[in-house]
Amino acid sequence: MLQAFPHFVHVAGNLEYLPEDMTDEEMLLASRAYYQMAYVFRRKIANNAEIDALRWALAYQRMAQDTTWMVRSSLELASAFSTLKESDSARYYHDFVTPYLDTVAGDLNDYFTAQLVLSDLYYDQHQFDSCFMVQRNTIAFKTRRGMSATNDSVSLGISMYHSPYRLDAKPYLLKVLDMQTGDLERSAIMSLLEQIYEEEGNADSAAFCHSFNKTYVKAESDRVSDGMLVVKQYENYKAERDARLIDLREQKQAYKTNRLRAVSVVAALLLLAAAAFVVYHRVYRKKMTQANEAIQRDLQAAHGALEAHANEVLRMKVQAIYDDKRNNTFNRILEVFNEAYPEALTKLKAAHPDLNDTELDICVLSYFPFRTKEIADILDLRENTVSKYRTAIKRKTQADSLEVLWRRFVG
Repeated sequence: MLQAFPHFVHVAGNLEYLPEDMTDEEMLLASRAYYQMAYVFRRKIANNAEIDALRWALAYQRMAQDTTWMVRSSLELASAFSTLKESDSARYYHDFVTPYLDTVAGDLNDYFTAQLVLSDLYYDQHQFDSCFMVQRNTIAFKTRRGMSATNDSVSLGISMYHSPYRLDAKPYLLKVLDMQTGDLERSAIMSLLEQIYEEEGNADSAAFCHSFNKTYVKAESDRVSDGMLVVKQYENYKAERDARLIDLREQKQAYKTNRLRAVSVVAALLLLAAAAFVVYHRVYRKKMTQANEAIQRDLQAAHGALEAHANEVLRMKVQAIYDDKRNNTFNRILEVFNEAYPEALTKLKAAHPDLNDTELDICVLSYFPFRTKEIADILDLRENTVSKYRTAIKRKTQADSLEVLWRRFVG
């Protein structure tokens, strides 16, 4: 896997540019590359790097609506945060993925992973009986269906060892002798058994378990060394990627700015031509009036073009905030809206005081406009709930649409 890691980085580097310009196929391939990088980090217990890679994978999967891999990445994120004892984040990703488990093509491994995360959450809250019940149910489920539950038994033993039921963990931990696992995992579990045997005064069994320590020390040393290597490679790639995306974003913005300048020059030339026309035909009253009317039309057209471009730039900025998928998405969008239209929201509230806070938030997001699904994602609501709010807004304001409503307050 370590030999493959640079290839995953190379694949992502070739695919990634501005997300809004990537195809669904490119996003899917990039998400797979990040998922595989996260797998390497997980094997090397580099949790922070694993979380970063999984978040990039999940971002691409959500944009491309790749439900199956969204479930897997979210479960891995929940597991990684649980390992770091960040229960709130682990709970967020576990709850996010739960509605999808019944809709994904019946992959039992995803269900088992979700149960393992749930047991970890109970464990972190010191609800040990609930934790062990979830794990025992998984073991029973697999056993009834003729599936191997050896790994699950060892996991239960580890959980019990680090709980008030420490001495009851031994029969479960002994299942490690039947596991097909690496030296590092086996040696670590044998060290737990060694301590239990020492407490029981069983010197022979403790000595047998202790014989694995040398293997454990070497495997642990190799893991740390390899982990540091891949994390360093990933950090270098992140720096190069972020610099490249910033450069592409600046190039795109420069292109938009140049287009705006070109429109301004054309508008100025039109104004100068119109002025020259008026001066040249001053003696002809009727023609002068016609020229003035032409100037007004040109000015309105130029103003409309500039206003349309400004609105497009504003929408691109808001879309970039949404695509970024960081925290406080709505608050950042609201700041952009208030900066562009400082009095619009105040006027809307004054004109329609019966609109509640959620309805006002939906009004703001509908201006850009976001689709119902995107509004639901930003405000953490269900899509049908957003649709009901939009209907209520139109009823309260007697507006045919939210776009028509805003025309009275934005200008």
